[in-house]
Amino acid sequence: MSSTSLTVGNMIAAVLQWVLLLVLLRAFVYKPILAAMQNRKENIAKQIGDADRLKADAEKLREEAVALINEAREEAKHIVANARQEAEDQAKKIVEQAQREASYRQKAAIEEIEYEREQALAAIRGQVADLVLLAAGKVIERNLTRDDQHRYVEEIVRDAGQWQ
Repeated sequence: MSSTSLTVGNMIAAVLQWVLLLVLLRAFVYKPILAAMQNRKENIAKQIGDADRLKADAEKLREEAVALINEAREEAKHIVANARQEAEDQAKKIVEQAQREASYRQKAAIEEIEYEREQALAAIRGQVADLVLLAAGKVIERNLTRDDQHRYVEEIVRDAGQWQ
């Protein structure tokens, strides 16, 4: 029996060693490991929450950026349209001004031409009147034959040429 009692004693000692080992492991190893795992779990959950918030913030910022870009594009289109309209208006003003100036110059040139024409006609009338008076004076001075008339006309033409 002594071999069985040792065996039962050994078994009880082994069980007590195992229980003691489990109590010690639970007290010194298992609880710190569980606490560390719980902390790690909480940190991971917190990081996931932070990542979700950052993702939501990033999405919100992206949407705001897209809205600002669209707004800037619309404003740029508006500015370009206004600039184009102002350029067209300015071009119309320049063309109208050029047309007015051309019309004014044309009118002035026509008036100057008309004035010069009137001056030339007045000068011609004066010369014709002088020639008529000269011819009448010569006719009155002479009573002419046909040959005398031809010589007389040639003389008047020659005198008119010298008079000009």
